[in-house]
Amino acid sequence: MKTLVTKIVLATSVALGTLVAAGAAYAQPPRYHAAPEVYDTQGNPRYGFGPRVTAQPGDVISGNRQIGRDPDPFIRDQMLREYNSGRFE
Repeated sequence: MKTLVTKIVLATSVALGTLVAAGAAYAQPPRYHAAPEVYDTQGNPRYGFGPRVTAQPGDVISGNRQIGRDPDPFIRDQMLREYNSGRFE
């Protein structure tokens, strides 16, 4: 009786292991999300909405608007603070 139970448990674990391995073989590769599209406010500064452009790494983005571009992170932070301060220039 013990050998029968042992054989059943062994067969069940082999079948379960095969199912898990087969499921992993059909797993989809990770999806890479495209860069978001934002409005270029420099393209139409009067209304704040310009043409839609793809965001780049050096862009300064507030909400869904691109307000500027600079490679220096400190300058980008300053541009964002000034834009969101509510002051009119």
